[in-house]
Amino acid sequence: MSKSEAKHSLLEQQCMPQEKYSLKKWKYFFLGLVTIIVLVHLSVAACQLYMSSSQVVTVSSGRLTHWWPEPPPHNQVARVARYVVHTSDWCSISTISTADPIKGYPFGSILSVSDGPVDKSSGTPYAYITRLDLCGKDLLTDDRASLAVSEAQSDYCKTVDLDPEDPRCARVLLSGTVEELKNGTSEAEFAKEALFSRHPVMKTWPQKNHNWIFVKMNIKNIYVFDYFGGVRNVAVEDYYNAEL
Repeated sequence: MSKSEAKHSLLEQQCMPQEKYSLKKWKYFFLGLVTIIVLVHLSVAACQLYMSSSQVVTVSSGRLTHWWPEPPPHNQVARVARYVVHTSDWCSISTISTADPIKGYPFGSILSVSDGPVDKSSGTPYAYITRLDLCGKDLLTDDRASLAVSEAQSDYCKTVDLDPEDPRCARVLLSGTVEELKNGTSEAEFAKEALFSRHPVMKTWPQKNHNWIFVKMNIKNIYVFDYFGGVRNVAVEDYYNAEL
């Protein structure tokens, strides 16, 4: 073998390991990339399987989304009422208007509510209102009010293809009086935790000159409409004793 041939052979031996290393490096890179993609798809599929198997219901408030179990059977009416009230982040409130030109008429508005933090249902609807609001002014004159809470605000009714007016898409109608909570009391602190944990944006609402107060509804009557056959009345005692 000539010197030039020997030199060429030596260069080939020196270059081949580098080329093999480069190919091996790209091989591992693509193998790792494929593995990551497969793991991501498996994770998504597992999550979807879990969600479908556990029949999770979601309710969103602003940027927050909470996950809840599927509602109780419709014949467990007191439990249905507690479930809908606890999983709801807002309701319709009706008061007796004090504003002209509708003074004396029923007046409806939307109210953000919470009966407790996600893991602690009290059954009592709490709200954070201002006396500048029309409903707030109405309640100064007449503290009677009705709250209408619908399961339609969750994705449950949509998932099982129920119109909000369908009786199987549960509605709970609460009537009673609205009471202001005194600052510094344990119940006022609970109301604050209940509302701010479910509606964090409330912390940013202007405090000065807006007369924000925590209130609760003293429930006097409960109607539940969760199946065919008309509304059913639930005793207040049974409602509070119901387990979620």
